[in-house]
Amino acid sequence: MSKFQLSVLLLAFLLIAVLYSCPTRPPERTKIDENRQEQATAIDLDKLLLRAQNMYSQEQLSPILALEQQLNAEQVPEQQAQIVKNISSAWNTVGDFALGGVYAEQVTSIAQSDSAFSIAGTTYFSCFKRDRDSLVRRFCMDKAIQSFESAISLAPEDPVHSVNLGLCYVEGGAQPMKGILIIRDIAEKYPDNVLAGLTLGRLSLRTGQYEKAIQRLDNILKNNPNNPDAHYWLGLTYQAMNNSPQMTFHFKKFLSLSDDSVRKNNVKAILQ
Repeated sequence: MSKFQLSVLLLAFLLIAVLYSCPTRPPERTKIDENRQEQATAIDLDKLLLRAQNMYSQEQLSPILALEQQLNAEQVPEQQAQIVKNISSAWNTVGDFALGGVYAEQVTSIAQSDSAFSIAGTTYFSCFKRDRDSLVRRFCMDKAIQSFESAISLAPEDPVHSVNLGLCYVEGGAQPMKGILIIRDIAEKYPDNVLAGLTLGRLSLRTGQYEKAIQRLDNILKNNPNNPDAHYWLGLTYQAMNNSPQMTFHFKKFLSLSDDSVRKNNVKAILQ
C-alpha cells in the first residue's frame, strides 16, 4: 500500500469516528425543542389573559370583566361556580377556547363531578382544534387528556369519557394507535354506542378503509335510522368511492335531519 493510499484510508477512519461521535440532532435544534417544551408547560392563566388583551376589543372583553367583578364579590360556592361557568362560556363565545378551558377547569375544583371534567376536556379539545398558536394547542391537548382521565376516574362506567380520551390521542398525533385501541375497546364492550361507532367510522374513512367505514356507520343506522351524523359520514364515504347514488341518498337524508348549518351548506355545494 502506497503512502497516498494509507493517508486516504486513515482520513476515512477519522471521518467515520467524527460522524459517530457527533449527536444526530444539532445542539441548537435540541435547545429550541427544549425551549418550546418549557414554554408550553409555562402557559398559565395570566399569560393567556395577556394574550387576550391584545387579541380582542374592549367591547368583546367588557362583558367578561363584568362577570369577573361579580365573581370577586360572590361568597357562596354554588354561585361562584355558576359565574365561573358563565366566564368560561363568554370566552368560548369570543373564540378563546384556551381561556374557556381554564375557567371550565376551575369549575372542577368547586364541583368535583365527571360532567364538570368532561366539559373542561371538551373545551380544551376545541382549543386544540381551533387555536393557531402551536404552544397553546399543545397546552390545551395536555389539559384535555388530564380532564378526561379525571372524568374516567370518577365515572369509569361512562363510555363517553373514554371515547373522548381516545380522540385526544388520535387527534393529538403523539399516540394515535393508543387512542384507536381505547375507542375500539369501547365499541366492543358497547356495540350500540353511537359515539364510538361514529368515531371509528370517521377514522376508517380518513385512512381509506371505506368498507370498514360503511360497516361501522351502517351498524349505527340499524338502531338509529335517523342519525344525521351517520348519514353525513356515509355520504362522504360514498363520495370518496365515487358512488354517486348512495352519496346522494345519504346526503339528502342528512339535509332532512340535521340542524348543522355549516355542514348543510357543504353538502349542498357537493350536490350541486
